[in-house]
Amino acid sequence: MEALRESYLFSPPFAAMNDPMEAYYETGGPGDRIVNAMFAPAGLKVDIMYEMLSDMINRFALVSFSETYENLPMWAYYGSNFAGMCLEFDTADLMIGDFQGEKLRPVTYARNALPSLTVADMGAQHLEEAVIARITRKRSEWAHEKEWRFVTGQVGPKHFLDDALRRVFLGPRVKPEHAARVCEAMDRRPVEVLQGEIRGFELVFRSIKPARPLGECERVGIGKFDPVEDLFAEAELKQFLTAPFEALLEECRRTASRPNMEALAGIDLAGSDKHAIYFWTTYKLRSGRE
Repeated sequence: MEALRESYLFSPPFAAMNDPMEAYYETGGPGDRIVNAMFAPAGLKVDIMYEMLSDMINRFALVSFSETYENLPMWAYYGSNFAGMCLEFDTADLMIGDFQGEKLRPVTYARNALPSLTVADMGAQHLEEAVIARITRKRSEWAHEKEWRFVTGQVGPKHFLDDALRRVFLGPRVKPEHAARVCEAMDRRPVEVLQGEIRGFELVFRSIKPARPLGECERVGIGKFDPVEDLFAEAELKQFLTAPFEALLEECRRTASRPNMEALAGIDLAGSDKHAIYFWTTYKLRSGRE
């Protein structure tokens, strides 16, 4: 419940996952003998490079998602035997918080592991993708999970914007008191809560708490927007826009009303040929970080 209230997802190490083959990779190749011969005068071996690479990979952590909330086996083993919950996110908004700069990757499924990482993979342009390809690969038996994942640089909580979370699905076996606690925690959030029910051979969900309009939500940031100060290029903006200027003002007000919006720090035309509008915005997370 703390993670739900404080708007974060915990990023655990790969070793904590339920799949013992998670993030499987090997290092070394037939060309290592040649590299070792080149390193010999300096008293070095290629194993040192592989150790450094392994140390880096072993520090990685992850946050996993699925494409659907209707996967029944996943409700059984990830959703506390249908008594837990499933969170639905807008992934574009999710990347504004602590996931900013991270890439959301689809997991690939196959019968075999990829070849060992070798010195040839350690070029600056190739190493990242070579490593990511291996730590986002699972055996084909897991394909029903339809997993996507963020690979993060360290273990720990990753905070997100309140409105990046769109819906909370509660399992059909959730205890009434737990459902009430979730609804209470999400009361002043733009988040809908739905309760699962079994109808014959179907799992269906009904809404038990609607999403609050943004203007009624608990604020995290102050939501500063001053049209006079922030729209300092008003004349250029009006000339650029094909829509009424009032539509831009309304979008600015809507953006400022988002719970985590701290301030709209400026709106102007971008690029040397001024072909696009940019919004300079600051958001505040529940961790206090902006």
